[in-house]
Amino acid sequence: MKHKPTPPSLPGLPVIGNLLEFQKDRFTLLRRGFETLGPIFTIHLGPKPAVVLVGPEYHDFFFRETDKMLSMDRAYEFLNAMFKGVAFTAGPSEYDAQRHVILAPFAGKKMPGYLEIMVDEISAWLDGLGERGEFELVSAFQRITQLVGAHALMGKAFRDEMNDEFWNLYAELSAGIDPVLPPHLPLPKFIKRDRARARLAAIIQRVIDERRANPEIHNDFLQDFVEAKYKDGRPLPDELIISIILGLVFAGHETTAGQGSWALILLLQHPKYFELVRAELDEHFPPGTPFDHKVMRNLRHLDWALQETERLRPSADVIFRYNLKSYELGGYQIPKDWLTMLAPRVSHVNREIFSNVDEYDPLRFSSERAEHKVADYTLIGFGGGRHRCSGANFAHNEMAAFLALTLQRLDMHLLDKDPSVNYGLGAPRPTATRIRFQERVHSTDPALMVTA
Repeated sequence: MKHKPTPPSLPGLPVIGNLLEFQKDRFTLLRRGFETLGPIFTIHLGPKPAVVLVGPEYHDFFFRETDKMLSMDRAYEFLNAMFKGVAFTAGPSEYDAQRHVILAPFAGKKMPGYLEIMVDEISAWLDGLGERGEFELVSAFQRITQLVGAHALMGKAFRDEMNDEFWNLYAELSAGIDPVLPPHLPLPKFIKRDRARARLAAIIQRVIDERRANPEIHNDFLQDFVEAKYKDGRPLPDELIISIILGLVFAGHETTAGQGSWALILLLQHPKYFELVRAELDEHFPPGTPFDHKVMRNLRHLDWALQETERLRPSADVIFRYNLKSYELGGYQIPKDWLTMLAPRVSHVNREIFSNVDEYDPLRFSSERAEHKVADYTLIGFGGGRHRCSGANFAHNEMAAFLALTLQRLDMHLLDKDPSVNYGLGAPRPTATRIRFQERVHSTDPALMVTA
């Protein structure tokens, strides 16, 4: 029987293949592959081939076969040095055993309390800005998301204890992310990563020890993690609790800060739609109105703006799996031990799904047009299937709260008119973006607080 061919490859350099362009501007690389080679093609990240799948039917295959032919933990082994066997860096059976503990913080009934914390932290930042001036958006929103994540998931005392040392160490930990190089090479960034993790673990261990010694005085999710058990009754080991905390803090700010910053940038770059959002806010969230889920349900234009941001600037712009088996798809044979990859940002400019794909047009998500509903898995910035990001609603609420509160109180314009994408080796985010502002509403009214 004649073997099917492997998917066509994008040309690259000897030995390193497409690695340099992938690190510098992967959207341009992957879009070129899609537009020249079709919805299934191959790139080479150094010696490792990766097949890229574009289109809802292939997204369905990808999410359906995860934990079957396609492995998450093998694809993300490079994160194990940071998180050591928690969530998707663990194997499927261990992840299943942890899942009820990890998902518990994101239960819907907890969201009103989280929204209150989000508004508190965002309002405190706004209160500190003064009546007019400048701020750098990306670093400001990253700090807000750090504080929200620590406060909401681990409690106010933990948030207050996470001082600059903690965040500096966390920056060194995050700087050690590298999906290409073996994670235990004796390179300076990996040495710093391991030292930072050891120090962070020691800090968190002291908090765990205090929680175990005084369980009656705490009632938050950090305490729930400390007291959590596997379904067979075994307590979670401290090392796993430490990894869960590090992982949730990472997930709580690394991606949300980038996508939320892009949401504001895109609004400021498109004044006509900005005015629609501002008018909606003035109607449903004027000064004196508590910001809660009832208000959020009426902010349709803001919601569509966030969906359009996910389409154009998803933080998860690539999603990997490791091929445990060879498989056939689309007339090609994809070998065992290759990587399989989705490229959400490329999939979101698929002309078979979306119109005028490069234009900022949030109204495409309105009920009248609903371009994203022509098929399943057209919008995959938060993944899909069983492993869709468990914190997607949390992130959406945080971005919505940031935009609503900021736009209610400030008039703004971009000093850096056209930020580019800073890829690094983590979640892509805008390059530094300065904003000049003037306060719209001079008020310390408790309206900026959420009612329970």
